[in-house]
Amino acid sequence: MNSTFKSIIICFVFISSNQIFSQTKQEQKKEEDEFAVKKTETKIFEVITLPDSADQKELNMRADIWLKKESNSYKKTNGSQSNNKTECTISFQIKPKIINPEIDYTGKISMKLVIECKVGRYKYTISDIKHTSKNGKATGGSIDNTVPECGTMHITEIEWKKIKGEALQNVKKVSDEIKPIMAYDTANNTGDEW
Repeated sequence: MNSTFKSIIICFVFISSNQIFSQTKQEQKKEEDEFAVKKTETKIFEVITLPDSADQKELNMRADIWLKKESNSYKKTNGSQSNNKTECTISFQIKPKIINPEIDYTGKISMKLVIECKVGRYKYTISDIKHTSKNGKATGGSIDNTVPECGTMHITEIEWKKIKGEALQNVKKVSDEIKPIMAYDTANNTGDEW
């Protein structure tokens, strides 16, 4: 009887350890799947401290001036301003640089811009950068995609790298236009001073 009891205990321990081990594997797989679903998103941001120590209201006014100012390079849509935040969607026109391209990815690169203001400083964040073609066949989607949304049959790897590069150049254009307007002291510059 003693050996039968030992056999039952050993069987019980073996079965429970297998069950615990399989649950641990399932939990690990579930955690891995959660991380696999989360994609990295390109977010470009910069916090800029201004020498004039402007208050939040002044910086919001500067951000509003930038939002209303038209640009020759890009178009601003869905503009809104609340408390200390100004947001809009920016879109640039894009087209192949050659006359008769094999792949016509003509369309736009769009991105979301948020300017957040605090006393004496502001932060701009550019995210959700995407390529959309006019014909719909050659849409690359998010620049975070390794392979374009439409597949490599419609946009080759080389063309996709060019589109991503142009998107990042456009991000720089936007940031270069924000900085001088946000640094301009509207309170102390009335315009015609003698």
